[in-house]
Amino acid sequence: LQYSVTLDGPSSISMALSVLNTGTEPLSFTAALHTYFRVADVRGVSLHGLGGLRYEDNTRANAVETQPEGPLSIAGEVDRVYLDAPAEAHIVDGASAIKVLKLGFPDAVLWNIGERAAGGIKDLAPGEWQHYLCYEAGAVAKPATVPASASWTGGQTFSCVDACDALGKLSLGK
Repeated sequence: LQYSVTLDGPSSISMALSVLNTGTEPLSFTAALHTYFRVADVRGVSLHGLGGLRYEDNTRANAVETQPEGPLSIAGEVDRVYLDAPAEAHIVDGASAIKVLKLGFPDAVLWNIGERAAGGIKDLAPGEWQHYLCYEAGAVAKPATVPASASWTGGQTFSCVDACDALGKLSLGK
């Protein structure tokens, strides 16, 4: 098992998880590359690129729902696993955005504790719930399987981009 973090440049960071199966049987596992993005106020953030996807809603006993088309806004507690999520998504926070690229992981996890449940987390100060959003690559709904004597690698890259440029590319389907 190897986890690496690479600073790709002044506005980009990548992380990768590599698994080497030295055994004689297939190795199955679940994983997510947990990331917490600082945002001005999560209630003003929009997430682009998940429209039409199915997701498991962990706030509703893992009920499977379909994400409506268009940007996703966070209004309260959110804890979802997006199934077969696309390789690219954008987190837009005011005039800035983060382009998220994932590789090798089929799913994406979206999480924020929300105001109501925030008091249950001892290391979260009052009001801090509104200043982060988690969006991360994962193999959650279906475990990844590495054949005997083989390896597997999955990763994600985050790049800071201008929100207008990101939204323009999204609306043009590029």
